[in-house]
Amino acid sequence: MNENQEQFFEEESIYESINRFEEMLKKNSAYFFDLYEFENIVDFYIDQHSFHSAKTAIEKGLKQHPYSTALKLRLAQIYINNGKPSKGLHFLRKIEGVESNNSEFFLLKGIALNVLGRKEEASYAFNKAIQYAYEGKEDIIYSIAYSYINTRRYKLAIKFLKLLIEINPKNTMALHELAMVYERIDDLQKSVVYYKKYIDLEPYSENIWFNLGMVYSSLEQYEDAIEAYDFAIAISPDYVSAYFSKANTHVLQENYEEAIKTYEEIIFIEPDNAQVYTYIGECYEKLLNYKLAIHYYRKSIELDSAFGDAWFGMGMGFFHMDEYALSLKYFIHAKGIDPENPEYWFMLGEAYRKLNILEKSAESYNRAVELDPNDYEAWLSHADILFMEDNLTEAINILNKAYQYNKDISTINYNLAVYYLYNKQDQLAYEYFEKGLSINYNEHSELLSRYPKTTDNKIISQLIKKYKNQS
Repeated sequence: MNENQEQFFEEESIYESINRFEEMLKKNSAYFFDLYEFENIVDFYIDQHSFHSAKTAIEKGLKQHPYSTALKLRLAQIYINNGKPSKGLHFLRKIEGVESNNSEFFLLKGIALNVLGRKEEASYAFNKAIQYAYEGKEDIIYSIAYSYINTRRYKLAIKFLKLLIEINPKNTMALHELAMVYERIDDLQKSVVYYKKYIDLEPYSENIWFNLGMVYSSLEQYEDAIEAYDFAIAISPDYVSAYFSKANTHVLQENYEEAIKTYEEIIFIEPDNAQVYTYIGECYEKLLNYKLAIHYYRKSIELDSAFGDAWFGMGMGFFHMDEYALSLKYFIHAKGIDPENPEYWFMLGEAYRKLNILEKSAESYNRAVELDPNDYEAWLSHADILFMEDNLTEAINILNKAYQYNKDISTINYNLAVYYLYNKQDQLAYEYFEKGLSINYNEHSELLSRYPKTTDNKIISQLIKKYKNQS
């Protein structure tokens, strides 16, 4: 009998035991199972995350085999896995004398102690687990590393994952975890190294190529990212996530024509994907082809009338074409679908402003900043309406609120400077103008063209000269 046949018959035997066990529960009877059968039944339920069933099996098993430390170990494991490490430790203490050289015992003890923050005790238990792991040492070390990942002790996780690779350089699970841990600690170059090591061993793993592409995108190595996504797609031609990421990478490069081509490949695979049509619309919007953008947004709405971004996109298309009344209609509809989206409220404010409905415009900007206080453009637009209405005090109040969240935005500082200057609070004006220059010197030019009063001010001219030399 070959190995596959043996595995098949073993699995058949396990399923037969599970069926008998569940039949026993239904009939409320008492069937006998040997200890090995109970262990398999419990392990099956644990693998299925059916912890209640696993506990029931342990309870029944301990009635028939009261001295089984293997079942008690599994009970401790269930408590630890369910976020009850103290209770798990309680059961482990009961069998500690019997299991003084059991690697699984020390592994579970270490995991429980690690979760409880008892670091030195956990380390001691883990070392014991490795010491007594005569078989399955790699699994023990991997579990230790995973425990440290779960408690965000990444340096220790890396230490044990590297130990795994020393033992077995072809351990792809360890390579994958190492790559992901380095991603988590933002050491992306090392993440690339381990993804590549994995690919050297398993070149046809589309998920690893995809992950590598994502890391390259984070590193802004866009050409490498696209190449990685292309490998993922070549291995799995229906890998929609890879197409999306490839297209989004083209967008980041402002290569909108290539992005559109890639999105169209998704349509071939998923013709009813409303999101893709919206993304194509956004690309045409970036290319200033607003009619085609509207065409694709409309297709998206036809597929999913509850997709707010498509309605918003329609509004943007008409807004860019100076069709403000039409754009307003679509922005209102988008806002109705997702009233918590600050971008929708901001553009509502812009459309109302273009239509000279200033009260509604101010209300919309105000709602935008309530949802996102870092939306400095909404603060600026709201303040600008008040400034145009000669309500300088309130305009200054608005920007002072904005400043609490956006003090590093040069335009907030510049506009505060202008409003203070117009309000005859010159010293404050100079302070904010200088802050603006120190953040972004070049942005002062637009301000001078919009507010002539700043051009004639000698101190402002001197500050510009000072920071021009520095820049």
